Amino acid sequence: MKFFWFAISLLCCSAWASTSDGERQDIALYTYHYMPPYVINPAKEVGLFYDIARFFNQHQQTYKFTVSYIPRKRLNYQLSLNEFEGMVIGVNPIWFKDLNQSTYLWSVPFMQDQDEIISHLSNPVEFKTPQALYDKRVGGITGFRYHTIDQLVADGFVTRINTANESQLIKMLLKNRFDCAIVSRATTIYYQNLLNTNQALYFSSVPHDQYTRHILVPKRLSAEFNAITPLIEQLISNYQWQQKMQQYDTALPAKSEESR
Repeated sequence: MKFFWFAISLLCCSAWASTSDGERQDIALYTYHYMPPYVINPAKEVGLFYDIARFFNQHQQTYKFTVSYIPRKRLNYQLSLNEFEGMVIGVNPIWFKDLNQSTYLWSVPFMQDQDEIISHLSNPVEFKTPQALYDKRVGGITGFRYHTIDQLVADGFVTRINTANESQLIKMLLKNRFDCAIVSRATTIYYQNLLNTNQALYFSSVPHDQYTRHILVPKRLSAEFNAITPLIEQLISNYQWQQKMQQYDTALPAKSEESR
């Protein structure tokens, strides 16, 4: 008889745990930046964006956050029809023509980043003015927009060569298939370490552009947005997160005493 009640109690505890976990509302953190260090190994959920999802899940019990891929064109289409369900992680208001942050809800930034102009050390390119890229072959990623480069290409001053991903981009640059390439700083540092290319790449002292990364949320998900707002504040003050930002040289500027 004692065993019977013990078994029942175990079943009840198991059922409660399943129900409790099942009651969490699923929220996808979508990204089209499907590249290291943001997404390193999707199967094993390794990468900075997975770190953020885990942090969110560990520090609240209402939502279950997962990282998912979405092509930029599909994202644009769903947003234009107001059919997008979820959040977009690692993006900036400028890229969505929402500089005033009036179309969507935007989180505070969780990291600083910049797109570097990198070249081979034997043939360095210094990007002090757009004219420095005249008659250059510039490598980029298919589907990505680079405001200065794209305008120079449209005007006939620059030839753009697209690759499928950042690993291929850096490898082709090292083989001198083009004169320079545009890659985010965090991604460049990741591949520098992976490919042992520290001595072969030259970083322009002036990057292509600098920006912060945020989370975009449709306005109808205001409750969910309010839930992640304190979580991001906790994240950026978290020691482990700060260490990773130092690793990729993407730490946010320290707040001044006046702004605290």
